[in-house]
Amino acid sequence: MSHGSTRLRARTSPDGKQVSKAPGRRRAVGGAARSALVLTMASLLFGTMTMSAHAARGEFEYLRADNNRPDTISDPPNGCRTLNGGAANASNRTDTVATVYRFSDCRDSGRIATVPARGGTWNGVPTLTVAHGVRFG
Repeated sequence: MSHGSTRLRARTSPDGKQVSKAPGRRRAVGGAARSALVLTMASLLFGTMTMSAHAARGEFEYLRADNNRPDTISDPPNGCRTLNGGAANASNRTDTVATVYRFSDCRDSGRIATVPARGGTWNGVPTLTVAHGVRFG
């Protein structure tokens, strides 16, 4: 047999006739390799779903600095959020710690205060500090 030839395998069809079939490339992947691939894909999908699904539960309420009216962020995802209109003070009624920042991108150089979960408050009025971003988690 030459190096480039393909060997045919005989098998029996459901009606009892002999059928020859060349092995396909899919057959080359063993059961263990297929199982590993399926497990890897499932773990990647599950990991993505759990990371994106995590959010603070509850409400973060703040007094807008631009119009002196209350605004609320409900069940925010972890990460940085912009405080529309800026915040003069805030009440954190979520189950996650919140940190307020001078800048809407929550950069560390603008960190103002950490607001504890479940009822923590922050008041920027005495020092005329306005927060423009909040990070949850």
